Amino acid sequence: MFKTLLAKSLPQQEASQTQARGAAKYTGHISCVIQAADTLVEQLGLVILKQLGLDSVDITYFARTVRLGAYLHDWGKANQHFQEMVYLNSEDEKIAQHKAKLQKRWRSHSGMQMLRHEIISGILALQVPSLRKWLEQCPNANLTIAVWAAIGHHLKVGLGKDGKPSGCIAEIPDGTGDELKIYTHHSDFQAVLRMGSKLLDLTDELPELPPEIWSKVELKQALQLLLNEFIEFETQVDWEQKKFIAAVKATVMAADLAGSALPLTGENLQDWIEQVLNLVLSEEELQKLIDQRLDQKPLRQFQQQIANTSHRVTLVKAGCGTGKTVGAYAWAKKWAKGRKLFFSYPTTGTASQGYIDYADGTNIEATLMHSRADLDREILFSGDSDDAEGIDARLTAFQAWRKKLIICTVDSVLGLIQNNRRPLYAWPAIAQSAFVFDEVHAYDDRLFGALLQFLKTFSGAPILLMSASFTPGQLEAIGQVMTELGEPIDEEPIRGSQELEELGRYQIQSISEFSDDLSEVLIPVLEALRNQQKVLWVTNSVQSCIDIYRFAQAKIAECLPESAIQPLIYHSRYRYKDRLNKHKAIIDAFSANAPTLAITTQVCEMSLDISADLLISAMAPAAALIQRLGRLNRRMTKEEEGTRLAIVYPWHNKDKQPYEKEELNTGKQLVEQLAGKTKISQQDLSEVAERLGMSIPQQVKSAWLEGNWCTYPNLLRQGGYTIAVLLEEDLGAIAEAKEQRRDKSYMKAAQAFSVPIRIIPGFQNWQRKRFYPVAPADEIIYSEETGAEPCSK
Repeated sequence: MFKTLLAKSLPQQEASQTQARGAAKYTGHISCVIQAADTLVEQLGLVILKQLGLDSVDITYFARTVRLGAYLHDWGKANQHFQEMVYLNSEDEKIAQHKAKLQKRWRSHSGMQMLRHEIISGILALQVPSLRKWLEQCPNANLTIAVWAAIGHHLKVGLGKDGKPSGCIAEIPDGTGDELKIYTHHSDFQAVLRMGSKLLDLTDELPELPPEIWSKVELKQALQLLLNEFIEFETQVDWEQKKFIAAVKATVMAADLAGSALPLTGENLQDWIEQVLNLVLSEEELQKLIDQRLDQKPLRQFQQQIANTSHRVTLVKAGCGTGKTVGAYAWAKKWAKGRKLFFSYPTTGTASQGYIDYADGTNIEATLMHSRADLDREILFSGDSDDAEGIDARLTAFQAWRKKLIICTVDSVLGLIQNNRRPLYAWPAIAQSAFVFDEVHAYDDRLFGALLQFLKTFSGAPILLMSASFTPGQLEAIGQVMTELGEPIDEEPIRGSQELEELGRYQIQSISEFSDDLSEVLIPVLEALRNQQKVLWVTNSVQSCIDIYRFAQAKIAECLPESAIQPLIYHSRYRYKDRLNKHKAIIDAFSANAPTLAITTQVCEMSLDISADLLISAMAPAAALIQRLGRLNRRMTKEEEGTRLAIVYPWHNKDKQPYEKEELNTGKQLVEQLAGKTKISQQDLSEVAERLGMSIPQQVKSAWLEGNWCTYPNLLRQGGYTIAVLLEEDLGAIAEAKEQRRDKSYMKAAQAFSVPIRIIPGFQNWQRKRFYPVAPADEIIYSEETGAEPCSK
């Protein structure tokens, strides 16, 4: 029935789609992915091995194993169920004539695949003796590791029918029939075998081919035999091999991503990959960045210490607003030259976007963060269930491929440790980068455990860890890792400017009870505004942020009728494009010479470089309070400038969201220990925070490094409560935006309209547009002013 086997759904028959149509075909896609794998390894192979401390591994062994994995990754798409699915989703006019017949066949097995295509790839490679014997002749490559990379490239191996870890390779869903046809006798499959003879130095004599009909029983037996073999093999895997396996899997996944990318112009795939991988930082660019940040001032002594460090892993302990960022760029001039630079923050407010495009930076930062946008490409998606997973993450990951400087959430780096999609897809960037991890004190135990794994694994990568405070337990845990690696590290972190750290910046007032009219907070807020001051009010939930904003609007209108003050609001539940505007509005308002009131959620803790005269904050964990205080009296440089007040009020933790009781207790302890002081410095905050965390963090189990054959994502930190959606009311505007794009990409047009919302029961049943659920108009109310709210609170 299928004259041509497809790897992706076929686009329309247009002259401009010729390249896309070729790459959508089974043979064409496998060829593209092999080419991408070869280019990645040629450009980055030695860099990858050095980054992971695998200098002793033969580069040819790595290259051949990656190529074999890329060759095998989509073998299994030559099966009846997959072909029905991609043909049904194709836009080709000729295929439309047969869709009724295809639908009937697709429904005959409940509209599901018996087995995912990548699992079938593994069965064919290892459970068909003639094919296995032929593949084992591939010189200087490890077939089992190549198969693990092939079966894991969609991050589904080891999950049961319910999507949860099952302990088995895969489960066959009920209702998918009693047998499956695997097209090993098809001319396209045989063409792929001939491709293997040519590219993998396999014999020209093709192997004997198995029968095309596989019963469900036979497939289940093959899965069990595979599992037995995998379990036996992994008993022999040591730490160095685990890193090697993880690198092979990540590189094959990146090759599949690159091989699925179609050029907007006619440039060669290999040339494009080489161009983006060569987008690395020069010493001159970093110096310009430092100069623009310093504005003709010299480096402070501690910044110079950071710049001159001789250790690959360096720790810096300095408060907010003391110049850590400039010190980090001075460090990068030495350690990130010829690399990309990931600068990561632990904020969750922007985690749905992954990469922060609106960092408060200089012109040179903006240039480096958006370098070579002309190398933009469209990703060829089939619109089927195999590719629907992680489409947004794939699109986002290409940002990291193209940039020299990547300012991002820490999830976009450390998520690699737990097989999270975004960092896996950004592997070619991560593999050649230096890393700055800022605000480490805000990491929870699980996130810090992932950082320890990263330090242990990336033993060739330059890494700078910066924090307002390190607990003794954290320092001991980092020291243990470095001792295990046999590398020196300073006994104490480089300290920030003592003069700035010891300045008495804050007073903290704790409110134990709230009146209905919020007078305990409202009176000082109104007084500050009358005195032309800047006020930052931080709460812990989006809905309370909106409620406080509306309350503040009414009170300002009532109590300050002559003023032109308009409160500002900023939280995470805006359309992406609207949030950029909200962010800019707050930055501009705090830079202007006028009174300002900004009401925000936790998004202010990392991403806002502002200085307030009065801080109002709901009770929060100690690390969060320290970050919020970092936005109070931030520009202070002399004692005579005086302290500024922070008022902390109770937070009633409904449903344990967003903080657990134990987390809030750390904030209460911080406030209790400092509330009596008339002048509180950043050093005071640091010393109290260190006393609050006495335990020694432990490395976490890594899905990426310890999964071996088992490949699926795990949580990097405690699970969130949000999903990214499109609004029903925006669908028309997105369609228009798509048509205005040169690449006609719906997904890229949709990104600007995506809104993170709190998970609503039943969202799984909403209409979907590609990756995104579409929020019905009767579920979500949206305004550009206040963002997204549920119709019923």
